[in-house]
Amino acid sequence: MSHWELTYKQYPTKLKPTTEDARNIPVVFSNWFITHDKGDRVRFAQFGNEAVWNVDPDSPWVYQQTNLTVPHKTLESALPYFDQLANLDVYTRLATYNKKSVAWHRPTQTWKYRNNRTVHFNQTPTEGTNSALNSEEEASGTSSNEDSEKLEEDTAQVEDLLKQAETTVISAIQKLSSRAGTPEPTNSPLPKASLLPGKSKLSTTEISQTATPPISKGKAPAPPPTRTSTSSSSPRPTQTVAISSTTKPSAPPS
Repeated sequence: MSHWELTYKQYPTKLKPTTEDARNIPVVFSNWFITHDKGDRVRFAQFGNEAVWNVDPDSPWVYQQTNLTVPHKTLESALPYFDQLANLDVYTRLATYNKKSVAWHRPTQTWKYRNNRTVHFNQTPTEGTNSALNSEEEASGTSSNEDSEKLEEDTAQVEDLLKQAETTVISAIQKLSSRAGTPEPTNSPLPKASLLPGKSKLSTTEISQTATPPISKGKAPAPPPTRTSTSSSSPRPTQTVAISSTTKPSAPPS
């Protein structure tokens, strides 16, 4: 059991903290509580695995086990990237990075700008006193500013390509729709001449070219010319009756 856990159990009575108490607890302290000790209102807090305390905002923090003062620099160094920050305040959790205001975000254990964007530092964080407060980015490594800019540039290029593809697809759909709405002429096939057996194979042109004889006045019209059968069937062979050369003798006269 850590010294902090022992201290927490040592003082079962916990007082309700005030707004003033909360303002005077450094952001690097994981847990804290208020209690009475020897007639004084004392603040106890967890710093790593150690228990620290102080009596009023103007007094320094003291280790419970050794009764030594906690240096203010030790409190600052517990935060990641503390050596790259300016105007660091462990009580207000505010600082300055590249002349921009940043704040320590305890739930995500990261530094963020005022617009809630995560701060990307130029190098890995310096090891702090309280390893439990190191951010997740310390374990996985952080991206540099150049990598961040390159990522934004690649994202913009991808968005441009998607917009171009979308425009091309819409244009193609519109062209297909306009073509589908235009009726195309249809060529109806001409009726085929009948090729039934026994029927004439004369074409329409040949029929139209057949002359019609004039009709004389007072006379019956001449009959139409007899059509010659053009049937493809073979003519029937002529049957020849063979006459025998042997004849019966005539009967003798009586």
